[in-house]
Amino acid sequence: MRIMVAHLARVWKDQIVETYARSMIQALRERGHTVIEAGKTAHANYSDVDLLLDVDCGRDETGALNWHGETVVPNVRSAVYLIDTHGNPTLHGRVAKNYDHVFFAVWAKRDVFSSHDSAHWCPNFTDKTWFDGSKYQGVVPSVDFGFFGSKGGLDRADPMKTIAEQFSWTFDIRQVGCQERHRWPFTAEAMANCRVLFNHGQKHDGPNLRVMESMAMGRPLITNWDHTDGMDRLFKEGQHYIPFGSFSNGKYSYSGLEDAMHEALESYTGSMVASAAYKEVMAKHLVENRIDQILEVVGNE
Repeated sequence: MRIMVAHLARVWKDQIVETYARSMIQALRERGHTVIEAGKTAHANYSDVDLLLDVDCGRDETGALNWHGETVVPNVRSAVYLIDTHGNPTLHGRVAKNYDHVFFAVWAKRDVFSSHDSAHWCPNFTDKTWFDGSKYQGVVPSVDFGFFGSKGGLDRADPMKTIAEQFSWTFDIRQVGCQERHRWPFTAEAMANCRVLFNHGQKHDGPNLRVMESMAMGRPLITNWDHTDGMDRLFKEGQHYIPFGSFSNGKYSYSGLEDAMHEALESYTGSMVASAAYKEVMAKHLVENRIDQILEVVGNE
């Protein structure tokens, strides 16, 4: 097929900024499809393509969220991949109506698309080109716990930091790059330098990108337990990750975090949890898996 992929192409210091949209483009090309890259502004004519795939890439340099199908129905077979529905449910629900197929990453927001005839849960994923612990086997971690972001929210790791300080454990909590600048391979390098990785989602976005990236790096992952997100549909607590906390009455808790940190650090060497999670992600949760899902849906019309 000739597939137009709409995404935000960013350049920093004369180099293309690698993104998951670009990973999707590469996977499509590896499967023999011709990809025409386009920006996020609607085209007047799609006569030279078989499919429009509009990818959620966050805000542009003006702060706008743009879609080819934002106000009109694209005059071509179309699909949209929505990642941040937990932050923009109303907008995503309105935009989705103008596409033939909707793929959404946030399980907890599936009701936003319940009236669409072709809506499919397509969870977050990672790319082993950038996140693969086997490439860092020679790295000896110098930090006990790590939590990395690219657009804020680092205060979610404050309870982890407090406990680490109490036991004189080391930690690395920081923003690695940002959406407009290079994050890869720097995020993976930072993760590889940690014995244990930490995650805490927001607005029931699990399993988020950090979960997939952390597991792909082959490090034990401590993450919050949230019965409303899709984590338990993809992974098993205690087998693929070490859980802490809960969600009830509209609030997250950090109960059990200290025990989880002790467990993860004590079992870091030869961690069965890290090994099982790594194998699961490499088998089922890479960009190739999600592209295959999308192609199977749009190819069965």
